[in-house]
Amino acid sequence: MERQFTNDDAARYLPYGLGCALELTVAIWLLHGGADRPLSLWLSYFLFAQSGACLLAGFGWYFFWAHERKLTFWYLAGVVSLIGAACVSWNRIFSLGFDGWDLPLAFSLVYAAAGYGLWRLVRFVIVRAFTLLLLAVSEIGAAWRGELRR
Repeated sequence: MERQFTNDDAARYLPYGLGCALELTVAIWLLHGGADRPLSLWLSYFLFAQSGACLLAGFGWYFFWAHERKLTFWYLAGVVSLIGAACVSWNRIFSLGFDGWDLPLAFSLVYAAAGYGLWRLVRFVIVRAFTLLLLAVSEIGAAWRGELRR
């Protein structure tokens, strides 16, 4: 099958996401620790803008990659979980002061992929069980009518 977004390209572009996460961590560190120095503020804003543009382009490219493979919902659940994990870890590292609803929201984002996977698993089991039940009822009906297959 001819694909426009190949797996080799996806594997080659994956380290850029790690680089963007590192840039965002440095930007938060500069913003959190260098409030009295204007150069560190401007550098952190520049890193935020650059990482945001790079991550937005990467999210779009990987969305189309996942769409070609019919994995769009899994991709979105994974991205939401990564965003939640990043929020929780940055709050733990830099003490950003997530209070009230912020931290539970971040934890709920972490568990989005797990919830989606659990929903898909339950749906799979229910569909298989219903198919098995339908087959059993069909066999009982065929035996009742005397049309049992041999």
